[in-house]
Amino acid sequence: MLLKYIVSNYKSIGHPIEFSMFPTEENVEDKYLKSIETKMGTWKILRRGGFFGPNASGKTSFVESLKFARDFIVKGRQSDTGTGVNLYKGSFQNLERKALFQFMFFIEGEVYEYGLSMDEIQVYEEWLYVLTSKGLTPMFTRVTDEKGKTQIEIEAKYAKKPSEERKLAEVLKNSIQEGQINQLYLYKLYDNGAKKVRKIMEWFKGIQVMFPTTTVRGLPLRMNHDRDFQSFVSNSLEKLDTGVTKVSVVSDEINFIEFAEKMDLPKEIIADIEEKKNGIISINGKYFIFGRKDIRKTVLMQIKFEHRLNDEVFQFNIEDESDGTQRLLDLLPIIFGMNEKSHMIYCVDEIDRSLHTKLSMYLLNKFLKEANNTCNQIIFTAHDVNLINLNEFSQNEIWFVEKNMLGETKIKPFSDFDIKDGKNVIKSYLAGRFGAIPVIKGGI
Repeated sequence: MLLKYIVSNYKSIGHPIEFSMFPTEENVEDKYLKSIETKMGTWKILRRGGFFGPNASGKTSFVESLKFARDFIVKGRQSDTGTGVNLYKGSFQNLERKALFQFMFFIEGEVYEYGLSMDEIQVYEEWLYVLTSKGLTPMFTRVTDEKGKTQIEIEAKYAKKPSEERKLAEVLKNSIQEGQINQLYLYKLYDNGAKKVRKIMEWFKGIQVMFPTTTVRGLPLRMNHDRDFQSFVSNSLEKLDTGVTKVSVVSDEINFIEFAEKMDLPKEIIADIEEKKNGIISINGKYFIFGRKDIRKTVLMQIKFEHRLNDEVFQFNIEDESDGTQRLLDLLPIIFGMNEKSHMIYCVDEIDRSLHTKLSMYLLNKFLKEANNTCNQIIFTAHDVNLINLNEFSQNEIWFVEKNMLGETKIKPFSDFDIKDGKNVIKSYLAGRFGAIPVIKGGI
């Protein structure tokens, strides 16, 4: 579970902002919380967190910072390619030109803190701590100076001498020098089979980020192989009044050359397919599977949506469905098949895009119910102010996002405000009591 996240100097985020999944009040209803057992006792952690604010306030920048950090950690970087970080464009005397990403998280009974700082060229700091009965204790720390000289301290809490795990860590720490200053020590440990960091990297891989244009890869393939999932999607779309009564997956073998001409595929894609001889490509929700034995034969696999019109059954392609139905198709997999061992963190930008308030609320409440016995969490952004509903949300779950006078993104928890009752919350928000609303200038 994500417990806390701090980021600074990334896109519209200047000085550090801190997002926490710890409730600030003791009277938060248990349905919103997950109790975890740590070395320092029982902690209660929120399962959901929602960001509200005007356009261009930095909600997407916050989500993008999570994606950048996640990808940088789990995918690594090639030597001498820089870091690819998009630093804050403004300039402050007390703000170094270095981005910071810091996570506190819980996995398999342990609380860890992992952080890193970087500029466009190199990583400067990196650290991994684990919670003990005495507090956060270092496992390793890494500092790289301006000249590219790296010092890594490996602590006994990571691995004691002369264990094989410690020997591997010692060998790898000497490899990060001038040509690899843009690489993470954590990634090198994982990439070389260090058991100590395996579950940590798996936790970061469990951060799934979705933007409004994100589509779920391999959805037809999953439906074709998992009939329970296909039934779940069918029943959900019917229940949510989309007009869809059933979904199915159909496959047709087509001639590759004819297909390429009909779809007007770029020569680069055709050449890539011919070179690889087999694989899968996705175009506009359709999946094309081609095999090694006969590159000219391609299987087209796609989802069909069944509608009943005037007592007749018709099948539609995905591009014929409404934006709302297509958005549901992307979001529904989040709430299917959760189990006690899952520890996914879903970050959804504009969860309300193309959806009625009741559908957005259904998805968020369904997530809360299905995640009850898991360590899954959801973090989302939205514009729909009707979701700021204290009958459906704890005040601790809601955050407001806005830019200050200097153009920096700032966040503040709704729990900072004294709300005596939830009846007039939306009216108060639109009136500007909590900030984080667009300021429309006169004369337009």
